[in-house]
Amino acid sequence: MASWARLSERVENQGKDLSDLRSNMNTGFQQLNAAINTLSNEVRGGSKTQWPIIIGFSSVTITILAGLGFLALQPIKDNIAQIREDAKVQTASTSTAIATLVDKMVSKDEMQWRTQRGIEDRQRTDSAVKDLRDAQVPRAELDRVFAAYDQRFLDQQRQLSDMKESQGSVYGARDVIMDLKTNQQRLERELSDMKSRAGGS
Repeated sequence: MASWARLSERVENQGKDLSDLRSNMNTGFQQLNAAINTLSNEVRGGSKTQWPIIIGFSSVTITILAGLGFLALQPIKDNIAQIREDAKVQTASTSTAIATLVDKMVSKDEMQWRTQRGIEDRQRTDSAVKDLRDAQVPRAELDRVFAAYDQRFLDQQRQLSDMKESQGSVYGARDVIMDLKTNQQRLERELSDMKSRAGGS
């Protein structure tokens, strides 16, 4: 935008220079017209044509016009050269900006590859989640299995308790003591028999 503002300012200055040139040329033409009128009056006044004066005046007029033309055209040439230089700089900066933009852009093929890669990653993730869900046991089923285990433990505990009660009612502690006493007496007899046999021999 700054370069366009400078370019607009130069064009405006060039327009001002052209209007100054027009006013200077008008003034010059008026002076030239006055000089030609004066010369024609002098030529009419004399009987002989004043060729040296006409040639001198014409050369001066041509020199003045050439100088004015050069002075008027030189700023225009300078402005045109400057405009061309600015256009080259603008084109170069635009090309650089476009190249930078192209470097930062992602190509269509790369976008398609990334999209395909994203789809594959999503499919792998969905498959892994599905495998995990399939491998897991629902909480309700686990609660039911654990409740069945608890019931089995309770049933076994009850069976053991029933067996202890039934054994306790059939074979009590007194019977156990009597059996132990009978066994002890038998062992003592056998031990005394062995001693007596060993003494007799």
